[in-house]
Amino acid sequence: MKTVILGCGNPLAADDAVGLIVVRELMQLDLPPGVEVVEAGTPGIGLIDLMVEHDRAIIVDAVISGAEPGTVHRFKDDVLPNRDVLPLSVHGINVVDAIALGRQVQPDEMPKEIVIVGVEIADRTPFTQGLSPAVAAAIPEAVKAVKREIGL
Repeated sequence: MKTVILGCGNPLAADDAVGLIVVRELMQLDLPPGVEVVEAGTPGIGLIDLMVEHDRAIIVDAVISGAEPGTVHRFKDDVLPNRDVLPLSVHGINVVDAIALGRQVQPDEMPKEIVIVGVEIADRTPFTQGLSPAVAAAIPEAVKAVKREIGL
C-alpha cells in the first residue's frame, strides 16, 4: 500500500506552520515501506497532484473550529469538516476544496482513503514565525495520531 503523509502550512503565519513541523518530526522516524512524507507547504489545488496514485493520504494541517488551541482532530474524507474549518491556502483553495475537486476530476487516481489530522490553532498572524505554546505542546500528540494511522 502506497501512503503519502502531507504536511500543509505556511511557515510565515505563526501556528499555520503546524503541519510542516509535524511532518518534519515524522521524517526523523523509521517509517514502514511504502510510506512517503512530503512538506507540502500551501499547495492549494496542487494538493491533488501530491495525492494521486497513492492508496492512502494523511494530511496534517491547521484547523480553526473554535475548539481549544492545541486540540488534535481526526477527519476521514467520507465526513470532511466544513470548508471553513481548514484555513484557505495562499492559492485560494483549501484542503477540503482540493479533495472534493480531486474526487470529481480524477476519481480513479485519488487515494481510496484520506485522513486529515488537524491541530487547532490560535494564531495566524502573517509574517510571524513560531508556534503558540498550546500548539507547540500538541506536536507530540499530532505525531502519535499520524503514527497510529500508519500502524506505528
